[in-house]
Amino acid sequence: MRQATIFILLTILLINCSMTAENAADRSTYVLDNEQILTATQVDSLNSLFKNHETETTNQIVLVTTADYGKYDNIIEFATEFGNLHGIGQRNKDNGVVIVFSQAKREVRIATGYGTENFLRDELAKRIIDEFMIPKFRENDYFGGLYAGSKEIVEFLERPENRMD
Repeated sequence: MRQATIFILLTILLINCSMTAENAADRSTYVLDNEQILTATQVDSLNSLFKNHETETTNQIVLVTTADYGKYDNIIEFATEFGNLHGIGQRNKDNGVVIVFSQAKREVRIATGYGTENFLRDELAKRIIDEFMIPKFRENDYFGGLYAGSKEIVEFLERPENRMD
């Protein structure tokens, strides 16, 4: 068990080191499936959804699956710091969204940048989790829940009244 924990922490560290703020502006990977719960096709589908959304709006959405939160006490700290450390969102707009899912801990969180939170407020994020993600997770359809929630976020942020200027 201890070896598995060390392996997971090293994997997270390596991924964190390889994904810097420098390459965040020219992102080609929007999904970091550390728990390996998604197929390659599912990762491609989510990557495509997020890449198209960024092209349409400049918002950056990243999805991370993780078995633990490393040095962070909870999913909220992990999601916030992940977004900050990796420069998710445009620097002058702070328009990033980080979706963190932990199958191992049975938790999910949608964290927003300061610019994005003007539209995608915590109450709406909670509703998306409760109505679109959790019902699928209960059926062990992790991709279905992650995709449905992600699609709802994208559709909401692409509405004309929710676009950042």
